[in-house]
Amino acid sequence: MLEPWLWKQQGLAHRLKKLIFWTLLAKESITKSAVVHAITPLERDNLHALLPNSTIEVIPNAIDLDSLIPSTVTPRAKKFLFLGRLEPKKGIDILIKAFVHARLDRDWSLEIVGPSWSDAYVESLRNLLDTSDLSECVHFHGPLVGLAKQALLNESWAMVTPSHSEVVGLVNLEAAAHLLPSITTYQTGLSDWLDGGGLLVSPEVDSLSQALVQASLWSDEEQFERGLASRALVEKRYSWAAVMPMWEDLYASISS
Repeated sequence: MLEPWLWKQQGLAHRLKKLIFWTLLAKESITKSAVVHAITPLERDNLHALLPNSTIEVIPNAIDLDSLIPSTVTPRAKKFLFLGRLEPKKGIDILIKAFVHARLDRDWSLEIVGPSWSDAYVESLRNLLDTSDLSECVHFHGPLVGLAKQALLNESWAMVTPSHSEVVGLVNLEAAAHLLPSITTYQTGLSDWLDGGGLLVSPEVDSLSQALVQASLWSDEEQFERGLASRALVEKRYSWAAVMPMWEDLYASISS
């Protein structure tokens, strides 16, 4: 609710409703809290603008790495993977335009996986390919679960998550658990993602297009090393083993 991009993208009537609710009800309730929880440093900074006198602690989302151990390391295909809900916030239109603009060899493909926000929105995404000869290289799978989803995570070259606004984006962590490096935006709040072999971009066609080209030029060894580094980063900072002590320390400080 409080992310700036979400406020700006809605119509005037929705913004006014949120502003009234925030001013009259929500803000007073939140300011009475001993601590406000932010998931990323970016979210903390956004909340500080709204709650300048509140104590805000950053504790990231966590992922259970024990349940996401790749059984085998399979050869990677020339596939860029988007995994998530197909809605405007996710920047899928930017991804399709960037993929076309990158002019990669035709053996590269873009795999788009996830439930749709609306049929009309998905149709608008398909229409972006009308003036391109790459329609056969962009595949809309719909939602995939279980072995089908696991197969794409294990065989893709890189995950691409070009969101305009996101609180971490758990798909990036899930990809890392499968030794799959990801390209994501600064707006996900993953300011440390470069430390784990991933790439950070702005949610713009040119920036993302350059990242796709860069990733396509990785050698097999570099792609694998980036995947290992991504999983190591998640284990160090985003696993339950790393995050749970932060919650324990926070609750201990509140109760003491």
